[in-house]
Amino acid sequence: MDYEDILIALKSGNVPANGTKDLCMGREKEVDEFERLLDKVDKDERAIVKFVNGEFGAGKSFFLKVVEEMAFEKNFVVSWITLSNDIPFNKIDVVYKNIAKNLKCKTGTSLDHIIDRWITGLKMMAFEESPSPQKQNEIVKENLYADLAETREHANSFAIAIENYNRLMNEEDYKTASYAQAWLRGDSNIPFTEKRKFGVKGDVTKENAISFLEALSIFVKSIGYAGLVVLIDEAEFIMNLHTKKLRDIAYNYIRDIYDNCNLGKFQNTLFLFAGTPELFENDKKGIPTYEALDDRLKNVLNTDLADMRKPIFDLKGFTESDLKEIAGKLTIMHEEAYKWNASDKINPILDDIVAIHVENAGLTGGKVTPRTFIRSFISVLDTVQQNQSFFKKSSDILEMFREQEGAGDDFDFDEIDEFDDDW
Repeated sequence: MDYEDILIALKSGNVPANGTKDLCMGREKEVDEFERLLDKVDKDERAIVKFVNGEFGAGKSFFLKVVEEMAFEKNFVVSWITLSNDIPFNKIDVVYKNIAKNLKCKTGTSLDHIIDRWITGLKMMAFEESPSPQKQNEIVKENLYADLAETREHANSFAIAIENYNRLMNEEDYKTASYAQAWLRGDSNIPFTEKRKFGVKGDVTKENAISFLEALSIFVKSIGYAGLVVLIDEAEFIMNLHTKKLRDIAYNYIRDIYDNCNLGKFQNTLFLFAGTPELFENDKKGIPTYEALDDRLKNVLNTDLADMRKPIFDLKGFTESDLKEIAGKLTIMHEEAYKWNASDKINPILDDIVAIHVENAGLTGGKVTPRTFIRSFISVLDTVQQNQSFFKKSSDILEMFREQEGAGDDFDFDEIDEFDDDW
């Protein structure tokens, strides 16, 4: 694990490419619950929809990354999409295309990779069963047809396209085979004459997109994966849709997915939507404006006690003990990355640094936004490590830190003129 890459990403306010589970402190209950949910999706063939609610900087995207890492460890296929002008949830066909486009598994990226890896496995099994190329092709065809049986029930054309993709590859018609793959990903710019060659009509549309998504989830399970995990970030973008009609369409698609999971139409699938409190509370543009969805999600028990099993769970800010734990982890990582003794300088004043952040977070009930603390703490470590002669005592670090106390999110050690840092 490259600690420097992780630290650079965190300091920039970004989610590291890997290693997030080890850094996910103060979220033990949430992590345990998603471990349990992933096991249910795999072993009990359940389909589950969950929602993450958190302020900007609370760690929603970070937590999605943690879930992604856990899913890869358990052999799930994962797709992560971020809602935007290009991916609006009122256009469910566009959503499907981006889910299919962003598929990943622990061995590679893309739906093409997943299909090819599966077919290669079938060919290897056939090779062991018979020395005859003709017989091998027959065995592959039979096994392929059998594996697609349940997928065919949800979207027959999805299964047909995969079968014909295998046939076209055997016939060395690579051009049409690539069209078949593109069509499975939702590409609508494929000539009719080409689609006819791999046995399909039409395209993925808003009318059939959810059926295709159901077929995709069943397909990945049928070929040996634990299931499908779909991570949907920045779900609050739905509130930016210009009219209530468009927002209602988007919320209705979420309701459709929620109901289809509960009714068993989806199998072996976990959907995780992440959004800000505005999405769940705003009575002008948020989910409360669409009663059919709001009734399903709203909390019926008025208590601040944690309940990981309700549809929406809240990512709170860090407590004082959380801050100390993450600071200790970051200090060790920084020492490893830059080969210096950070603990001797930072540990004596760690309680004071944490106290400053807790005090500044008074407006949020004493909880510190994770991103704010992590960025500023790594800035402390970076600055001290590169200017060790300037900091004779730990109190020198604290004095400089106190001078920045009022800076909040604008806290930036780059602006300190005395330092000539090359970072």
